[in-house]
Amino acid sequence: MTFNDFYWQFRRPTFINTDKLLGYAVRFGVCILTMEVVLHYMYVVAIKDAKAWYGDTPMELCMIGFWNLIVVWLKLLIPWRFFRLWALVDGIDPPENMIRCMANNYTISGFWRGWHRSYNQWLIRYIYVPLGGSSNIILSTLVSFTFVAIWHDLQLRLLAWGWLITLFILPELILGRIFNEKQYGDFWWYRYLRALGGVGNILMLMVANLVGFVIGLEGMRYLGAQLLSSFSGTSTYVYPTCQS
Repeated sequence: MTFNDFYWQFRRPTFINTDKLLGYAVRFGVCILTMEVVLHYMYVVAIKDAKAWYGDTPMELCMIGFWNLIVVWLKLLIPWRFFRLWALVDGIDPPENMIRCMANNYTISGFWRGWHRSYNQWLIRYIYVPLGGSSNIILSTLVSFTFVAIWHDLQLRLLAWGWLITLFILPELILGRIFNEKQYGDFWWYRYLRALGGVGNILMLMVANLVGFVIGLEGMRYLGAQLLSSFSGTSTYVYPTCQS
């Protein structure tokens, strides 16, 4: 939230519906309860921290990584929503940082538009657009995610995360321009192609975020070896693709 936006709302208070405020408070309570249930009954964070995934099946490895990402999403969402709820009670309406669940995305660009939305808008305004934006998308995306990685911490796994995101967003952009909805949207096969692309995007998002924030480069090498060296590992990602 920019200072100009805050000052405008301070001078001209926004009307906030009481029913919507109570509904938001209930949703916030459900998020806290969900976090408590996940941490109490699922020990994925302890498994990740102790690197106790050796010997697990490829499906178990994927689920450990996936639920660690859910925990990361929840632990960021809870404080952000708490302070937004506090601001709403005080008559200020700041932007919602997490507008979609991390598991409710099928495009990489859509995922990042809904993750830490206020920071995303700042990056677009001060880094992405000045570097050329959509007219120079590779450089703009690379520099933006490199900046985000260094902003988190100067670590190799975070830099690898930023560069992987840049690499993985290219197929989505290229295929999106070749098979655009305006030209092919009425064909019967287009929805299946979109579903197939969605599966690929989700898998690439999981890989990049697992490297950056969950199991690191070492764990990702082990996971990749397990996924590619056995039939059960290959079926872990082939089966969901076919089901799409």
